[in-house]
Amino acid sequence: MTINTRRRAVRGFLMASAAVMVLAGPALAQDARRTFNIPAGDAVTALQAFAKQSGKQVLFPFEAASGKQTPAVTGDLADADALGRLAKAAGLVVQSDDGKTITLRQAPAERPQSSGAGAGATSEEAQIVEAVIVVGSQIEGARTTGALPVTVVGEQDIIATGAVSGDELFRSIPQAGDVQFQEARTTGNLNDARGDVASLNLRSLGTGNTLALLNGRRAVLAPGTQTENLVPVQTVNTNAFPVAGIRRVEVLLDGAAAIYGTDAVAGVVNTVLDTKFRGLRVEGQVGGSEGTSYREGTFNVKAGTRLEDGTRLTFFGSYTARSRLMASERDYSASEDHRAAMAGTAWANDTAFDNRSTSSPWGAFTLIPATTAPRQNGVALTTTGVFHIEPVSNTAAGCSSATLTGDICIRAGVITGANSRVLRYDENPQRSLKGGLERTNLFSTVEHDFGEITAYGEVGYYHALFTGNREQSAPLSTAPISIAANAYWNPFGPTTLASGAVNPNRLSGLTGVATTGVAMNITNYRPVDAGGRTYTVTDDSYRLLGGLKGDWNGWKWDSALLYSQARTKDMTHNAISNTRFQAALNRTDASAYNPFNGGSLTNYSGADATPNSQDTINSFLINVYRISETSLALADFKVSKKDLFQLPGGDVGFAAGVEVRRETYDDNRDSRLDGTIKYTNTVTGLTYATDVMGASGSPDVSADRTIASAFFELAVPVISPEMNIPFVEEISLQIAARDEHYSDFGNVLKPKGAILWTVGQGLSLRGSVSQSFRAPNLPQFYSEGASVSNTRTDWAACRINTPTAATCPSASTIEIRSGNDNLKPEEVDNASVGFVYQPRFIPVEYGKLTLTTDFWSIRQKGVIGILGGANQIALDWLLRQQGSSNPNVVRDAPVGTNTVGAISAINDTYMNLQPRMVQGVDFSLSYDLDDTAWGDFALNLNVAKLLKFDQSPSATEALLQQAVAAGKLPGVTVTSAGNQIGLGGAPEFRGSASMTWRKDGWGAGAFVNYISEVYDTGSTLTGGEYYQMPPWITVSLYGQYAFKEGRLDGSTVRVGVRNIADKDPPVSSNNFGYYGSLYNATGRYWYMNFSKRF
Repeated sequence: MTINTRRRAVRGFLMASAAVMVLAGPALAQDARRTFNIPAGDAVTALQAFAKQSGKQVLFPFEAASGKQTPAVTGDLADADALGRLAKAAGLVVQSDDGKTITLRQAPAERPQSSGAGAGATSEEAQIVEAVIVVGSQIEGARTTGALPVTVVGEQDIIATGAVSGDELFRSIPQAGDVQFQEARTTGNLNDARGDVASLNLRSLGTGNTLALLNGRRAVLAPGTQTENLVPVQTVNTNAFPVAGIRRVEVLLDGAAAIYGTDAVAGVVNTVLDTKFRGLRVEGQVGGSEGTSYREGTFNVKAGTRLEDGTRLTFFGSYTARSRLMASERDYSASEDHRAAMAGTAWANDTAFDNRSTSSPWGAFTLIPATTAPRQNGVALTTTGVFHIEPVSNTAAGCSSATLTGDICIRAGVITGANSRVLRYDENPQRSLKGGLERTNLFSTVEHDFGEITAYGEVGYYHALFTGNREQSAPLSTAPISIAANAYWNPFGPTTLASGAVNPNRLSGLTGVATTGVAMNITNYRPVDAGGRTYTVTDDSYRLLGGLKGDWNGWKWDSALLYSQARTKDMTHNAISNTRFQAALNRTDASAYNPFNGGSLTNYSGADATPNSQDTINSFLINVYRISETSLALADFKVSKKDLFQLPGGDVGFAAGVEVRRETYDDNRDSRLDGTIKYTNTVTGLTYATDVMGASGSPDVSADRTIASAFFELAVPVISPEMNIPFVEEISLQIAARDEHYSDFGNVLKPKGAILWTVGQGLSLRGSVSQSFRAPNLPQFYSEGASVSNTRTDWAACRINTPTAATCPSASTIEIRSGNDNLKPEEVDNASVGFVYQPRFIPVEYGKLTLTTDFWSIRQKGVIGILGGANQIALDWLLRQQGSSNPNVVRDAPVGTNTVGAISAINDTYMNLQPRMVQGVDFSLSYDLDDTAWGDFALNLNVAKLLKFDQSPSATEALLQQAVAAGKLPGVTVTSAGNQIGLGGAPEFRGSASMTWRKDGWGAGAFVNYISEVYDTGSTLTGGEYYQMPPWITVSLYGQYAFKEGRLDGSTVRVGVRNIADKDPPVSSNNFGYYGSLYNATGRYWYMNFSKRF
């Protein structure tokens, strides 16, 4: 669909909507009565309850009402009567009431009698008026917000979760999906987003499809990127939000590009801070994971005041410190071999559950040339040129040679066989599950009235220092390290040393090897004796916002300037330089590094018991960094009017605005990664882009874009309650559209329409249709070509060069993934329909019940991705059967009798590929029961169910699937398409429930989290199915007491436990043995909290 076609569609939609407005019948004004159920208590809470139950907007001076108590208001009452009772008790009076919005002000104080001259009248101070704009609309008090599926996580819900970080808080929302930016990832290293970072992923559509707002405006993206579905993605860092200052989290579960622009595909998450807080509150919390050394402490400060000149100030401060949790402290993650947990299942012998690495101290090497056929005393040591170091005590494997030194020998081949599996290196003992952390969040807001204009501002700062542990790296086959023929420890070295002495390290009785020795490549080896790597990630971000807002002739206007910047410095310590390591290997004296001395004879897969000298090791150790920065500069101007004009159904609300923003992204890699310092193999003379062992080279990236946008929104009342139409109390519409112009790819125009039909007796129906989009992020658009190394099977080389081969081996292959400035936005069609039911037949003394159900559908087109290295290789094999080849698979010239050369690189460019259809249903229940003899009770239930998650294949993938079905590609599997429900991070069901109780000063709460079965896509297909991980249910509890008198007046003590049953996450084939994107490894976690309000 072209842009002009879309615009015509929007115009047609607007004209039809206007016709509906004109044809609506005349309004009949009357004072309707409704059922109220407002318990006695805090005046602010009561006034907010009145607004919710009456459907009207209520503006009131927050500070004047704060601390006041109001009586219970229940039964069938007119709005004026109900509000009058509350206002009188709160010391407020009605200033204006236009039928939609009621404005209250502080009741004037009685003027004291003067006893002398000069006594003046008391002046009435300006009061803080709170106007809530619910996410999904820019019109204050718009009744159409009821047409939108919005989930609100309030303060009591936050307390029930026990969340300390943004990650813990947002994971508690069932629609939040899996969190890919998290600590339990072991891939990527410097190429991953590491440290104190967590992502948003509503509907499990993928990172980047959810828009995050802070106080209604965009937040800067985190600087770190990582790959999901083989493409780089970015996210807002939820850990940068000050949890201690959050008043509520609004989650709009609907497409909202027409209101907010790009990224609002799956929905919008708006984090609202408690900017109306008055007073001082300090809070401290300590907690820890049972049975581990993991401990955590948090100190929070919340303060708010109003100065004599009317200036309102708030401040939120938080400091968190925690220790590391090592993988060795959990049974399921202590080893990478999880096969014991599969005992008794069909996957009991599935080696996919054994993630130990073939790169171990028991090195494997390939002679140069590989046709070299060495013999020792007439016995062949290897016929392929490949051999590895083997402990003599591993009698099941056996040796090809006499002992090399002491208790080790040489055996042909690499350590891939079952008998050599014990030699694989277990990386988990050196890994941290959760890193050590120090986090600081500071945020402050200010407001000041200059007559009819209010100036406001925000200042925020976030800092985190994260430390983690990883195993030592191993050489990549895409940057091979060669050992020279005359290297001192080479067992196939020269017969004599440079000094003329007999070489003590050359195997005795060698034939088939020149007297000058033979060089070799390292095939698999890990210098474990160099020690593990540690990494520190320093995150800093700040946010500056200044704005003006006010009223002009009934128009509310708001304009602000925002600048926010984030910086991440990821430093890896104890890394290895390829150049320096090769130099140490190829020394010709005993100070050379010896890779042929094996590992531990008591624990084959453990640490190296025969380390090299520390001086030699120190000669090749380096530190490596990645510094990334992002920024967001934004200017906007918005106007709204709740009564632009009147229709028979009521006042038409209107909002419009313009926005200009500039986004930047800079990724500065270490000079040994970005190609400045290259690695040249001194044996082969070949040069490689990376000089960091185990890390793929990536060039620096610097990119920016400017986006200009404009939007409008209408809130249209079609039918009002006063019309007395059967089965129709009210019908209202939301109509919106937004146009955005991107400096790098052009315009995007998206419309939205929503409807709310209040049937009566507490039943409302709602629905919406809209179009959304997700713009290509800056790395996808501008990256010049990041090199990654993956293990791939070269089917063409195997099946064509050696057609009789029983199996085809896999090898590390370099893939170059590049940005594409021809990318287009991902286009999305959103639809939702549902109902809200608040039964009126329930007597007020039995509480208030609210039920909601919403069906939703999202269809994405042009999803950005790449074909992928495995599919590129399969396509090359298929095309070679047809007489051509895949030009993206770059090969070396064929050697000898081979007709297909080895793969040197695979080029993959990001492109708009396959469509995706995702559908589901959300259900929520809330029940409030107050003023009982046993106290006040509240229950909230939230359930999300995926009905459909179909990933359609691209044209190339469909071609490959057809070829596989026709038997043309035996052994090849194409798994990137089809039904994704229950696979990996997309469980069919997710749910949560929170329950709270309050009685006098006592309180308690519970939070239940449920994740349904998930198939482990890393396991081997057995009987056509992956291993199914069972459901995971965790329960968190807390109890508290609030002191109301004496020296502890204003203090609250809370004791709680998360995951009280100490449920381990379901075992999977992942390195750590569980899906960190869905589950956590904290286990039973106890905490104590003390707070005091002054």
